[in-house]
Amino acid sequence: ENSETYENLQASQAKIDEDLKDLEETHLSMLDKTANFITGDKKVQAFRLMSTRWAGAILNTAIGFAAGGGVGVIASYIRSKGKKEAARVFSRTVKSRLIAWGAPKLAWAVGVSVGLAMNYSDVGGMIAKQIDKRDKKKNNGYIDI
Repeated sequence: ENSETYENLQASQAKIDEDLKDLEETHLSMLDKTANFITGDKKVQAFRLMSTRWAGAILNTAIGFAAGGGVGVIASYIRSKGKKEAARVFSRTVKSRLIAWGAPKLAWAVGVSVGLAMNYSDVGGMIAKQIDKRDKKKNNGYIDI
């Protein structure tokens, strides 16, 4: 009730738009300054989505649920269905996670990544590392978009 834009939808929207514009400009300039300090580069080359360890944990959980249980069922699912079928299900699951994270362009790396990861006990972690090898800033420990 004490606001200058109380019950005025157009004025409220204009104020919100102005505030968002100021926030975006401030945020981007701080991100640029941080990237310049860390990398010495003049521009931000990639946005870090999440660390490969965190991505691996999330992928393991998603794959575990796709396999019909928790994280512990991944190995038994591979044994029961075979590597080819498990890789197909895991690939579909990982692609859907990448798209949900806003990184659909990284989905191309999933097929190779899942194939290589099938021989490891930490399937999600290995997939995340393989995607990191193929993303915008390679082998930096983060999934970059």
